[in-house]
Amino acid sequence: MAKKIYMTSLKGGTGVTTCCAGLGLALAGLGERTLIVDGDTISACGMQIGGCANMQVYTLADYARGACRAKQTLVSHPSTGNLSLMSSMGLADWQAAVKAINEVDGLFDYILCDNIAPSACDCAIIVTDPYAPSVKSADFCRSRLADGRMKDLGLIVNKLNGGQILSGAVMTAQEIASLLRMNLKAVIPEDLSLQLGRWKSETLKAFKIAAENVAGKREGVCNVMRPYFGLNGYIKRKVREKL
Repeated sequence: MAKKIYMTSLKGGTGVTTCCAGLGLALAGLGERTLIVDGDTISACGMQIGGCANMQVYTLADYARGACRAKQTLVSHPSTGNLSLMSSMGLADWQAAVKAINEVDGLFDYILCDNIAPSACDCAIIVTDPYAPSVKSADFCRSRLADGRMKDLGLIVNKLNGGQILSGAVMTAQEIASLLRMNLKAVIPEDLSLQLGRWKSETLKAFKIAAENVAGKREGVCNVMRPYFGLNGYIKRKVREKL
């Protein structure tokens, strides 16, 4: 039976879909059979970021109206073994997503649900960036999930810049997790190249650490402070301040 993780945020722009794709790729890289369920019913953003844009033959909308089996909605990643994606493009019946996920459960070790099918999931990971509006939203999201009887809650702090921590502009990930009273699962450094469709090596390393943490193979998170110490770090901080 797969471990099913609901990945979410109540505030747009925190990077839930990106974190879902990055964590899924990293889990697959560890040899875990992984499924990402794209919850974007309009533009299939998860399929795009996950590297499977326009590859779907059937979606969960087709499954909901009986046009295919749940297994037929799976898209194998073209270059990453052990990774599949499932598109919800056009889906209106949310219960169909829960049913489909349960049907393919035995095929995977991990199923990451990108803002879809929380009732099918064993646990949840809330994604926040380090800025006050997002942290406040994450607190409300935590309360909402806890009220819905989701007890196993984790936190990913995304887009964290070590230079901003050193300047006092934002809190550390550990401070944010303590404030929200949540278990810190991952810290993902700020990566301005992601909008261009590229992944920096530091970002991929951070997701690998996150996957090992989620899979119980290690404890700890990415250290985003290290690149900002010394002369080179000082220059990087000053350049970032101008952006």
